[in-house]
Amino acid sequence: MAKIAKELKEAICQMPQKEKDKILLRLIAKDQMLIARLEHELFGDEAETKALAEEIKEDIDKTMNYDHDTPGWLMMAMRSINGAITRHVKITKDKIGEIELTLYLLSTTFKEQGDFLEEYSYRADKFAAYVCKRTDFVLKKIIKLHPDLQFDYKNEVEFVLDFLHTSEAILHDAETQNIPTDWENFLEKYGK
Repeated sequence: MAKIAKELKEAICQMPQKEKDKILLRLIAKDQMLIARLEHELFGDEAETKALAEEIKEDIDKTMNYDHDTPGWLMMAMRSINGAITRHVKITKDKIGEIELTLYLLSTTFKEQGDFLEEYSYRADKFAAYVCKRTDFVLKKIIKLHPDLQFDYKNEVEFVLDFLHTSEAILHDAETQNIPTDWENFLEKYGK
């Protein structure tokens, strides 16, 4: 983001309000993400935020029910959905939704594509590194929550951690990246 000189800031503040509004509207029109965020802030509500999150969950279900040929294709599908999650958070500022959707993406992927990931293949190395990084990301978000809220995610976190440490395709990366093995290990590692 470009820095605005102090003199320019002062000059802009001195402009007539009508002129400032015109310039502001022109600038906003150039940023689609900002438009979506403003629309949500001005006209959206909690129900809309939940509906948007549900749409992403449906996309996850649809995508993970498809048989992917290689771990690379599976990773590309996950990255695409993760982009939708990131966009959702930027627009709605839904931090809890970010945790829930990321966990849902990981657990659904492992449930639906788990057989595909049981045995080690060099083709799964990048995929393994990716899911371990996403797991680490979401665990760091969960630990910042109040302990009562953290507990709501216990079963799903346990499933994801168990899968990471039992899948031959992912185990090495999970150990290398020091991903916790279970809930207690998670609380111990991240709760400091």
